[in-house]
Amino acid sequence: MLVLFSSKEEELRGVHDKKLEHFPMFTAIVPAYNEEESIRGTLTSLAELEYPLEKKEIIVVNDGSHDGTQKIVEDFIAAHPEQNITLINQENSGKGRALNVALEIAKGEFFACLDADSFVSKEALQVMLPLFYTDEKVAAVCPLLKVKRPKNILQKVQWYEYIINMFYRSLNARIDCVHVTPGPFSMYKTAIIRKIGGYDETTITEDLEIAIRMQKFHYRILQTFETSVETVTPQNWKALFRQRVRWYKGSIDNAIVYRKLAFNKKYGDFGMLRMPTMVFSGVIAVVLAGTLIFELFKALRQWFSSLVAVNFDIMTLIKTFTINFNILSLPFSKMLIASTLFCISIIIMVMSFRNVRERITNYGKTWMAMFTYIFIYSIFMSTVWMYIAFMFVSRKKNFWM
Repeated sequence: MLVLFSSKEEELRGVHDKKLEHFPMFTAIVPAYNEEESIRGTLTSLAELEYPLEKKEIIVVNDGSHDGTQKIVEDFIAAHPEQNITLINQENSGKGRALNVALEIAKGEFFACLDADSFVSKEALQVMLPLFYTDEKVAAVCPLLKVKRPKNILQKVQWYEYIINMFYRSLNARIDCVHVTPGPFSMYKTAIIRKIGGYDETTITEDLEIAIRMQKFHYRILQTFETSVETVTPQNWKALFRQRVRWYKGSIDNAIVYRKLAFNKKYGDFGMLRMPTMVFSGVIAVVLAGTLIFELFKALRQWFSSLVAVNFDIMTLIKTFTINFNILSLPFSKMLIASTLFCISIIIMVMSFRNVRERITNYGKTWMAMFTYIFIYSIFMSTVWMYIAFMFVSRKKNFWM
């Protein structure tokens, strides 16, 4: 509860009223792999940033795309000669390598990574850059992350998820516990990232690893809600499953790598609270999913035993079936817990929408998406965590997407 009444957010809002006294050099890095459908829009959003052209550069790293990405970028550069855009073509080496290649030539005092399926608001630099001057230990600033025009039910489910996750990020930010700097336009102080060694090229979640490493060296990561970035989300369950497996498997991998930070008072709330929950949340999901599977198996075994007892005469079971209802036999304690958790979920959802200043009716009727998010998405996420547990047990290799 103390986190909800922290004053840090108000301090940041005071900074948002200030304008930049000077314009430092800024670099936007766009790693791209087979992004022909969206990269033109991504580059357009960067070109339209409200910032002096001579103080801005854009570096696109084409990471071995085999679609039309390279041609689209080349055409965009030709059509916008006033923009300082550099295209680097390399063999497919992963996002971490692509970012490091761009960092080698980046001229910006600050830089931001923008995934090639994301689109930044025009005022982003004017809002985010002043935050770096609030404290010399600030190494990164993250914007509000939104789902771009959700169309089907699954994308609207992710719209709910992102909004609620941003609420939790606001709580984490107030106690300096941000553990991931997302690909869509998280901004960094270039000298600090170079000082701590650049991006890890082996991890499947480089945005999470770099954030934990910044925390390890006691740098600060700030979160602002005064500017936003929209991102395209998976349109089907298979793509979403693979994305979430990568995200959460990567978080566990890095939690293991940086395990010495957990329960370490030297790292404050981040070590005592955030690092342990990265693992415990997954463990809890696996335990709950395992318990559910066990209960279902037990019920099926009971049903099968009944069938065996009547020599699989299903009609006999139907004829002898009776309902013995006694209100006193209801599991009131479990019902109370379930009701309480449901009410808390609704309260959090309301607070989350207020936090990002959006309305639940922004994209029309979303009740089916809400029902899916509350009652079905948790089962989906449990499946994700069960698969991650299987990956650890079977030592299955990580995959990007």
